[in-house]
Amino acid sequence: TVRCEEIANEKCNDFTQNQDWLHLEEASQSGPVPAFGRKLSSILGSCFSEYDAEAIYFDEGVRTAKRKDLEDKLLQLVQPAFHSILGHLRSEAFEKFKEAFEKALSAGEGFSDAACRCKQSALDVFDKGCADSMVEQANWDTSKARSKLVRDLDEHIDSVRASKLGELTSRYEAKLNEALSGPIEALLDSANNETWPSIRNLLKRETQSAVSGLTSDLSGFKLDEQTRDKMLAQLENYARGVVEAKAKEEAGKVLIRMKDRFTTLFSHDSDSMPRVWTGKEDLKAITKFARS
Repeated sequence: TVRCEEIANEKCNDFTQNQDWLHLEEASQSGPVPAFGRKLSSILGSCFSEYDAEAIYFDEGVRTAKRKDLEDKLLQLVQPAFHSILGHLRSEAFEKFKEAFEKALSAGEGFSDAACRCKQSALDVFDKGCADSMVEQANWDTSKARSKLVRDLDEHIDSVRASKLGELTSRYEAKLNEALSGPIEALLDSANNETWPSIRNLLKRETQSAVSGLTSDLSGFKLDEQTRDKMLAQLENYARGVVEAKAKEEAGKVLIRMKDRFTTLFSHDSDSMPRVWTGKEDLKAITKFARS
């Protein structure tokens, strides 16, 4: 028992001073290490083989137990390097995903299709890296690191989606504001019996155009029906809000316009020339006309 334990301790000590292992450990701090699993498996395998060769003549039960202790100790020793590799693989896959996703969107690929394709590609890269880093003698679980990557990818997709949808909404709101504000102001400026029917027709036409455009742009996002309908309804409400705001703004100017019109009509004759007061004018008639 004592000798088997001594052999195991010697092999453990030899391993901690093994230059190949030390180089691997150092490299694992900087980034993914190609063939990390194969290289480390080979170093561990040599260590265990040396133990087996030196302990072969001792009691099988004892040497097997001490070998298990040696395996546990060395795997515990190297596991932090493996976890470091997983962290690098996750970060690398995430950065590649962001770059590919942005490039796909810039090239005009539909948001939903680009997100699914780039996400799967990132997970494939991560899975391949994990397979390349697995140690034969260990049965380590990479599911937590993979789940963390999935969460990071989904959060980024959600963030970009929210940003893109916000940009779309702002763009169509700006178009509506430009298409409605000026014409409505002009219509209210020269108010007559056709003013409000004209405003309603303008509102209907521009709203339908904006809703149609936004519907087309939203198709690439593959939103659920409720979310899409909510966005379209908000755009319609925005259009009505532009009309209401302009109407209120113009209503506030009515009194000023009435005063200006009264002053103009009162102080100018029928030829729009400044009135020359002689004292013979019919003030009552002029006042009535100016108020009409």
